[in-house]
Amino acid sequence: MLARVLTSLRTELGPADPALLALDPADALALALAADADALRLKRWLKRRLSGEPIAHITGRFTFRGLTFAVDKRAYVTDPEVTHLVSAVIARATDLAHVAKRAPLLADLGVGCGSLALAIRHALPVARIVGLDLDPDALAVAARNAAAHRLPMRLIESDLFDSWPSSIRAPDLIYGDPPWGDASTLYDETGRPACHYHAMPPVSAFPLGGRTGVHRQILLAVARRGWQSEIWLNCGVLPHAALAALAQSAGATDFEIISPIPALSLLRCRMIGPSALVPKTHSRNDAQSLKMILPQPDSRREFEP
Repeated sequence: MLARVLTSLRTELGPADPALLALDPADALALALAADADALRLKRWLKRRLSGEPIAHITGRFTFRGLTFAVDKRAYVTDPEVTHLVSAVIARATDLAHVAKRAPLLADLGVGCGSLALAIRHALPVARIVGLDLDPDALAVAARNAAAHRLPMRLIESDLFDSWPSSIRAPDLIYGDPPWGDASTLYDETGRPACHYHAMPPVSAFPLGGRTGVHRQILLAVARRGWQSEIWLNCGVLPHAALAALAQSAGATDFEIISPIPALSLLRCRMIGPSALVPKTHSRNDAQSLKMILPQPDSRREFEP
């Protein structure tokens, strides 16, 4: 079916069409498999892909850490590299649970479609997560995914922490993949060129305030609240020097730049001293070694998109 549809497109567009020549065979195959033997659907989908639309927005779903999530043009499509942030958060939240002997409270800032939060809840069910996003449309997608995976998560429309409920204590850990960089700092210019990110909701792709503008806003917002929360932010391919300057200028009292793989950086920091929950000398153990009985999280599904 794929070969027949491609032949039809070559006839319509011309065999030398630049977009058709640049079409990644893996993308074409992925769309063909998702089209479920419907040639007309595949043809429509291929035209959308040739126009630069992300595959996940075309098919309405993507897979992240073994879980399938619904997504559409209302939400950012999670970059696969962010799996390293999720792994770090799971390991750190496990440590927090060991030390505090209670369920850790996490805040997912810029929760989007919910993929990061739900992957963490799936791996560490004891964690309680509040998802924050300033876009109600993205929160609606997150609510759908939370319900589909039967993983409780509270979702709040909020600019940074402006709408954080006074009834909820400060989070033990704040994490997120905020917009970073610009059109010259991309993960994969071949598979995900700048047009891929321009196809995302504008607020989620490129940051306001410069390449680390949103990161700085997050750090300052935590500092203003006087929270001792540990902060983990994905910083993509941004250079370590820029991240160190960011942490220092924002007044972080303790920060670390971690590269789990080459050309990928995570920023871990606090804005006010070490937390009473975790001794400064506490060492990270195997994230799979949680063996004590911990309180179960609230089972109510409280979605507030």
